[in-house]
Amino acid sequence: MSDHEKREREMSINVIKDISERIVKAGKELYDHGLVRGTSGNLSAKIPDTDTFLIKPSGAHMENLKPEELVLVDLQGNKIRGETNVSLETPMHAAIYRTRKDVQAVVHTHAPTATAFGITKTEILPVQIELFMLLPNGVPVVPFKAPGSKKLADAVQKKIANHDALIFENHGIVTVGSTIEAACSLNEMVEEGAKIQFLVMMLAGRDAVNLAELKKKFKT
Repeated sequence: MSDHEKREREMSINVIKDISERIVKAGKELYDHGLVRGTSGNLSAKIPDTDTFLIKPSGAHMENLKPEELVLVDLQGNKIRGETNVSLETPMHAAIYRTRKDVQAVVHTHAPTATAFGITKTEILPVQIELFMLLPNGVPVVPFKAPGSKKLADAVQKKIANHDALIFENHGIVTVGSTIEAACSLNEMVEEGAKIQFLVMMLAGRDAVNLAELKKKFKT
């Protein structure tokens, strides 16, 4: 192995180590903020300048996830490296990365309030200006498809082309970002937005706000 190849290998190892540690930290924060419980939810991050990503393994708990447990897979969802089984939702993550070249991280949680919106097939609207700046078209609902299924991956692939956050009917939410931290932050903001929208609907009725009015207000 040449010196150049050795340096390239060392850089690759360091990059994977850094991303692994950031995924683990993000997973703990999601757990601490109540967005996941037990083995629910999953998150992943791409390895820059490659067609691979690291993902939380099946059956792992976010609160005590370890870097060495993460699984390296390709953009077709095939496992490249790892001692554990890939997440059930790997096909969905892979589909998102294939569709959105700008996305470097994917986070799927069972955020309680946002999940309730999905169960009632209610879109989350960007009722506060901060959320509008990130999600001006709101957060649409993807009709129920079995978790881990090709049908779910296909449905998400169609919607994610024009949205950075989606609600799954009866199955939580997914957010994307340029970093794992950005994707996690957006996940938290979607949950916060859902809580605020719920309060608005309790105070002023289900139809108190709509996307057209919000766009008119915030773009003036």
